[in-house]
Amino acid sequence: MRHDWTKAQRRLLHELAGKAHERELARELGTLETDFGRWRRGEIDANGLADQIHRFHNGPARRLYVVYTDTHREMAVGAAIGRGIIAEEEATPELLEALKGFIELARDGFAAADDESGGGTSGSAPSD
Repeated sequence: MRHDWTKAQRRLLHELAGKAHERELARELGTLETDFGRWRRGEIDANGLADQIHRFHNGPARRLYVVYTDTHREMAVGAAIGRGIIAEEEATPELLEALKGFIELARDGFAAADDESGGGTSGSAPSD
């Protein structure tokens, strides 16, 4: 899906990609925070915690970095809007129209995931 982005649209895509990256990274860091709590309570040792940090760095942190710093930000931002990470109100109507295909693909993916997990077919993104 080729689109000739204006300078303002490129700037907004960059801004929204940054917001989506921050929001998803914060969500993933919650898991790591749980591991720090387990370490403080003596449920895992320092080596176990270090292993979780390593897995986080090489897993979710790296995946999100690649997704949101890739040259195809329009796909990442469209998917983030479709999954509810970025609210439609944070984008312009013109940008939403340009990203429509990516947004719909992401929403269709959520609906399919809900169907497979027995969660219904609402297609809405999970809340934070």
